[in-house]
Amino acid sequence: MSSKEFNQRKREAFPEEVALKNLKELTEAERAGLHLLMIQTSDADEREDILAEAQKTANQRAEEAKKHSYAAVKERLTQEQTETDTELKAFTQHRRRHVKVLGKVTMMAGYFMTPKRIRPTKYYWLVPDDLVIPDRPLGRVAHVRGKDGQLQDVMVLYVTKQKQRQLQDGRVVPNQFMIEFTNQYASSVQVKQGQRTERQRQKNYRGPFDSAQQKHNRVRKVIQRHHRVREELANLEKSKKKDKN
Repeated sequence: MSSKEFNQRKREAFPEEVALKNLKELTEAERAGLHLLMIQTSDADEREDILAEAQKTANQRAEEAKKHSYAAVKERLTQEQTETDTELKAFTQHRRRHVKVLGKVTMMAGYFMTPKRIRPTKYYWLVPDDLVIPDRPLGRVAHVRGKDGQLQDVMVLYVTKQKQRQLQDGRVVPNQFMIEFTNQYASSVQVKQGQRTERQRQKNYRGPFDSAQQKHNRVRKVIQRHHRVREELANLEKSKKKDKN
C-alpha cells in the first residue's frame, strides 16, 4: 500500500473521540482542540485522561445550567401561584357579598331606637336559637330579643353579610347575615325602599352583569390553573430532592 493510499484510508475513530463528540456542554472550539490532542497521541491512557477532564467540565456546566433553570422555573410558578390565589380570593369575597338563602341563623342584635326603626349597632351571634329568617327576607317579620330581654316582632328591611368572628368563649362563628330591623310591620313604601336599597348595593358591588355560567367557567379555569401550578411546584421540589440524593 502506497503512502498516498494509506493517508486517504478512513481511519477508525478511537472510542474516546466518539465520547468527546457527545459532550454537548463543551463548545465546538473546545471539542476541536481536545480532539486534536487526542489524535496526536498514541497512548490510550493519555486519551482517557483528556476525556475524563472534558467530562468533568461538562458535568459542572450541566449542573450549573440545571440550577439556573430550577430557579427560573420556580420563580415563574410562584408568581403564577400568587396570581391564582389573588383571583380566587377576590372571587370568594365577591361571592360572599351576595345574598342567597339565609335559612336559620343564631343571632341577637343590640340597637338603639330612632322614630321609625330599630337600627342595629352591635351583634351577638349566640341567641335566640329559634330565630328563623325566611329565604326572601325583605319585608318579613322576625322575632328578636330586645335589650329588655323580651321577644318582639321586627321587620327585615335589608340584609348584608359580615366577616367571620370569634366569640368570647372561643367559638368561631362563620360568616353570618346582618339585618336591619324596623319595630313595626313595614308599610309597602318601606318594603319597596328596603328592596331598592339592597338591589342598588348589590349592583354597585357587582359591576357589569355576568351570567352565572360565565362566572362559573371563569372561576373553573382559575381553579384548574391553581391546581396545575401547585402540582408543578411539588414535582419540581421532588425532582430537586432526588437529584440531591
